[in-house]
Amino acid sequence: MKKILLVSMTLMALMLMACGSNKSAVDPVQAQAVQALLEMRQFVVMVGSMRPLSAPTVSVSQGQKLIVRDGTVSCYLPYVGSGQNVGYASGYKALNFSSPITDYKVEYPKDDRARVTFKVDNGDDHYRFHIEVFMNGKTTVDVDPRGRDAISYSGMIHGLDVL
Repeated sequence: MKKILLVSMTLMALMLMACGSNKSAVDPVQAQAVQALLEMRQFVVMVGSMRPLSAPTVSVSQGQKLIVRDGTVSCYLPYVGSGQNVGYASGYKALNFSSPITDYKVEYPKDDRARVTFKVDNGDDHYRFHIEVFMNGKTTVDVDPRGRDAISYSGMIHGLDVL
């Protein structure tokens, strides 16, 4: 009985050590490439799923993207949510527009990620974008419109050469 207890305790300890050491190292070449895209303000986020404020995460169709290029953001993203004070009469654009970026900032809160923030006014609404980019390329885009519910997207960051 003592042998069985000792063996199970040893196996449990090994499993815990394996789970604790599963921290993946950041590939320095990929991290440098991601950092260069963010600093040059020339990148595209190909979106694979969206998470509306009050609904479950859903997959989105291929081709949904956010492009940052030459001080402009071009959004081709689906939107699900409710709006308050939305200008529907002006030709509601939701998240399908191209507009100039203001207040673009890149921060590195941890070694394995970057945080990009900027603002956009597309004439229909004011948006705050918060983009969390992990150095392996995985990306989360949080969009906070002034007159609508916030929404989040998950995807991968790429250079403009994928367009």
